[in-house]
Amino acid sequence: MLPMPAAGPFDSQEYAFEVAWDGVRALASIDEGQVRIWGRDLRDLTARYPEVQALAALAPPETIVDGELIVTDADGRPDRVALEARQQAVRPETIARAVAAHPATYVVYDLLYMRGKSLMKEPLVRRRPRVYQSIASSGRIYVVEPVAEDGLAFFEAAKENGLGGVVAKRFDSPYRAGQRHPDWLLIEAVRRQDFAVMGFIPQTGDHLLEALIVGTYDGSHFQPAGRVVGGFDALASRRIRKALDALPNASPPEDARWSDDRICWIEPHMVIAVKFSEWDRSGQLRFPIFAGLRPEVSPQECIRTAMVEPPEPARPRRVDIQLPRLLI
Repeated sequence: MLPMPAAGPFDSQEYAFEVAWDGVRALASIDEGQVRIWGRDLRDLTARYPEVQALAALAPPETIVDGELIVTDADGRPDRVALEARQQAVRPETIARAVAAHPATYVVYDLLYMRGKSLMKEPLVRRRPRVYQSIASSGRIYVVEPVAEDGLAFFEAAKENGLGGVVAKRFDSPYRAGQRHPDWLLIEAVRRQDFAVMGFIPQTGDHLLEALIVGTYDGSHFQPAGRVVGGFDALASRRIRKALDALPNASPPEDARWSDDRICWIEPHMVIAVKFSEWDRSGQLRFPIFAGLRPEVSPQECIRTAMVEPPEPARPRRVDIQLPRLLI
């Protein structure tokens, strides 16, 4: 289940509020003392994150949980650059080095199956206590403790701690596997979204990229949404350029705004995260900045999702008091 973006933070007794971890979403199953991990695209990630095997001793058998894989800095904040280094490690020898350099933590925040029984149709308010009852935080396994009602204060605390934002989840929401639904709302401290890379402008020297051309998927085609010219250093630009050069060429869009002979158009197989200030009136990004690779996200998931207005604060009901009328 995936959240939809919300226009702003809010207070509500109907929601639980959690940190937006900015990690790699992953399901973990526990059976016969072994843990298996799947990413959003159902790719098996088990061998890449051996730290999560500790979950087998902390959860009942025949259990499936939802969570995120994160790598933290010395202060416990998610470190996206270090996480990308873990994602790049695929061979056994590189995985071992990556585990030592950038150990991962598995953040558990939902329980989908327990002892072979599905809990997905049950509301979050019933699933949540079972998470605490059946799984304990220990070592590299961290069980989320959400905050109820005080979403505004929680959002401010997230910003003060340099976190990406907050996820609000309705207490009465079932778990809708693979769906993006407004029962879960993402409130970001800085606007951020995943985009498919449709092209790039090459550059000579240490920085092999002048800009990345990113776009969104409308259900049948990819549409350019902006030029990303900042946020990647020389090392990142070389790594990205190497991956882009291996992709098939593509035809430029018919939109005259993109008739630039310097652009190398490619098939949109790469996804990146982009921070930006807003969408302009022509549907293009304002001040976009590269915020990391997103290999776990499919290009077809890069849709332009409308902002959900936060629920209005509950208003106290009006109660009329009938005063006795004295007869004089």
